Amino acid sequence: MALNNFDSTSDLDVIEYDWQISPTPKRIYITISSEPAFGGLLISNGIIGNRKPVVKFHSKWFYDSTFGHNSMKMGDTGACLYKLKGDNYFLELANWRPFNLHDPAADWLSTYPLVSGICKWLYSNQFTEVVSLSSSVIHGFIDSPKYLQFPPEELYILDTQSAKYIQKPAKPKNKKQQLMLSPPHYLFTRVWAEYLPTGKSLNVVAGSEGIDSIDIKSVNTLSTWLRSQGITISQKSIDKTYAEIKKAQKEESVAISENLISNKVKPSNNGVMYG
Repeated sequence: MALNNFDSTSDLDVIEYDWQISPTPKRIYITISSEPAFGGLLISNGIIGNRKPVVKFHSKWFYDSTFGHNSMKMGDTGACLYKLKGDNYFLELANWRPFNLHDPAADWLSTYPLVSGICKWLYSNQFTEVVSLSSSVIHGFIDSPKYLQFPPEELYILDTQSAKYIQKPAKPKNKKQQLMLSPPHYLFTRVWAEYLPTGKSLNVVAGSEGIDSIDIKSVNTLSTWLRSQGITISQKSIDKTYAEIKKAQKEESVAISENLISNKVKPSNNGVMYG
C-alpha cells in the first residue's frame, strides 16, 4: 500500500492509502473486534475476508497493552477502513479500551474524542449512513431487569433519529426489550445523527449466549442480515477465526492446568475472564 495522504488532529491521525474523496453518498458498517465473547472479531474477519485497508486511523485513545512487544502485527492497532461492494465501507475498531461500568465518566472521556474525530472525517468524505453492528453480550455485565438477555437468533435494529425499532423479532423472548449499548456503539450513531440529521444512524444488535461463550450464533444472525443488505461475508474467514479461538482457549486451559499441578495450588476465584 502506498501512502497517498496523511492528516492529523490532537485526537486522531488519519493515514489514507487508496482513498479519494467522491461526492457519492456512502454507508459505513462499524464493529469492535475486541468485544467480549469474540462476536466482534468473528464478524469483522467475515466482512474483511482478504481485503486490505484503504484508510487507517490511529489515536492516543485506542488501547494498546503492549510495551515493546515485537510479535504485534502492524494491522492490529487502531482502526482500519475497508472498501466493500458498491458504496459500502467497513470500519473495524481493532482494540478499543476495555469498558469500565463502574466509571462511566472515564469511558466518556476516552470514547467521545475518538468517535467525534472519526465522524468528522466521515462527514467531510460524503458518508451519509452509519450502521453499528454488535450483540447484547454487554447485558451479561449488568444485573438489571431493565436490560434483559435475549437469544442470539433475535435481531433488533434501532433507528437513532426516531429512537424506535425499525426491525425486531416477530415473537421476541421479552415483550419489552431495551438495549444497553457499549460507549462506542452508543456514541457513533448518536454523534452521527447530530452531524447529519438527514442521514441514517442505525444500531443493529443480535442477541448473545453470554460473556463466557463464543458468540458464533450471534455472528450467524448478523451475517444473515448483512447478506440481505448486499454485503458479502466470508464464511471461510469466520470458520478459520473460530478454529483459532478454540485452539487458543484449549492451549490456555492446558497451560493453566499444568501450572496448577506443578505449583500444587488451588485456582483463584477472585477474577473475571471474558472474551
